[in-house]
Amino acid sequence: MADAVDLSVVQVRAGDRWKAVAVIDGRTYPDRASFEAAVEGAFEALDEARIPAQLVTREVSPTEPPSRLPSWDEYRAMLAAEGDRGTA
Repeated sequence: MADAVDLSVVQVRAGDRWKAVAVIDGRTYPDRASFEAAVEGAFEALDEARIPAQLVTREVSPTEPPSRLPSWDEYRAMLAAEGDRGTA
């Protein structure tokens, strides 16, 4: 069996609760360093956009089904589109 890798769930503040909005799945990156760079980049982008957020990381096995949440790249594209419309 292959070693477990990490998965980070991106959560943003929605009122008085945290809402999961995206996932950074280590299984989609070629190596651990690429995954860690993506996590750091997500944190920095959310901080720069002044979006209250946290990233919750856990291990995921290679056989676990993929998350139904959008990927970080998809979510970041949605944020950029909202910003282009002046709503972010």
